[in-house]
Amino acid sequence: MSLYSAMRSGVSGMSAQSSRLAAISDNISNSQTVGYKRATVDFSTLVTSPGSRSTYTASGVQSATHYQVQQDGTILGTGSSTDMAISGNGFFVVGNKASGTPQYSLTRAGSFLPDEAGFLHNNAGQYLEAWKLNPDGTMPNVSTSRFDDLQSVNVGNLVYGGSKTTQMDFSGNLPAQAAAGDSFTSSPTFYDGLGNPLDLSLTWTKAAGPNQWTLTAAGPTGYTVAGAPVTLTFAATGPYAGKPVDGAGLPLDPMPGLTVTSPATPTADSFTMSLGNVTQLNGDYVPTVTGDGAKVGQVTSVDIDDSGKLWVMYDNGARQALYQIPIATVTNPDGLVAQDGNTYTLGADTGTLTLGAGKQGGAGSVVGSALEQSNVDIATELVSLIETQRAYSSSATLVRTADEMVEETTRLKR
Repeated sequence: MSLYSAMRSGVSGMSAQSSRLAAISDNISNSQTVGYKRATVDFSTLVTSPGSRSTYTASGVQSATHYQVQQDGTILGTGSSTDMAISGNGFFVVGNKASGTPQYSLTRAGSFLPDEAGFLHNNAGQYLEAWKLNPDGTMPNVSTSRFDDLQSVNVGNLVYGGSKTTQMDFSGNLPAQAAAGDSFTSSPTFYDGLGNPLDLSLTWTKAAGPNQWTLTAAGPTGYTVAGAPVTLTFAATGPYAGKPVDGAGLPLDPMPGLTVTSPATPTADSFTMSLGNVTQLNGDYVPTVTGDGAKVGQVTSVDIDDSGKLWVMYDNGARQALYQIPIATVTNPDGLVAQDGNTYTLGADTGTLTLGAGKQGGAGSVVGSALEQSNVDIATELVSLIETQRAYSSSATLVRTADEMVEETTRLKR
């Protein structure tokens, strides 16, 4: 009977609008939730064959819920160096525990803080997952289509073991007004394999020849310095005045260098100190020595670059890349399955999973010390709330009207 089908259609309308109201309630409740994606309810008609061209049987409406995962929220800066957001496509990978084999999920919420053991986790207790880099900061051989090689990020109790010096460079000015026999000494610091600071003694002496200087060098006890002494001749006139030149008066190329070698314990370490921009001009002795290496230090801060690489800063001035935070992209983000804690898991319609660094292969860039806000617009939700209320009332009126018509029909037999 068409009357009963009309009543059932009204009931399906009430049910569909109830689902929409529930989605609006969640959206408003999570309007301040970091990384939350707005839920929407779409309606589609149900059509059944009436069986006759002279009558119409109402079928009603059905609802389907999905999240606007691909709509980004506003990115706002924060004061926490372990907060991060994604500008563009992609998700962070999180696990439900810091050790063992966690259950992995994806999220846009990048609010992470270290727990008592130093593992970065969010408010829902999910741990940030990443690839551990090699000691030299290079990427190991990892899978970009599975979660197998990921591990929880730990920034607690990290001690920088120090690094040896592998190269140094001397630049500076030698005073042209100096008399023959005048000498100038500097003692730049380098570091051995244990991070111990050691001094290298460099002495520049004005030679008897015009515009000539001799460099002598001495290392710590047990160290040898090859390549010293070095004598440089500087041009006094012409286009190369003040610069070291060869016998033909042309710029000296290549510049000589010194090789510093440690004692063999059991094997020797060595590094080269190059002579860079050395000049002889009227003025003061101004040496500048640069080099790598560092003593042992403690972590002072954490920094995340736009590719997702996590760097730690030490109190000795050194920095080291520890983790590569992967950005996960999927073929169909709308196919992800929403879970607790503002996370998503892979579903049957998600498509191919790809893990990679930020700004590569369609993945967005990582913004450190920032968070992505919810993409919910309160004004839009309140307007939708009014529409839903009116539509629900109309569906309820349809049920009430159909009931009155059925009652009128039953009165015919009286």
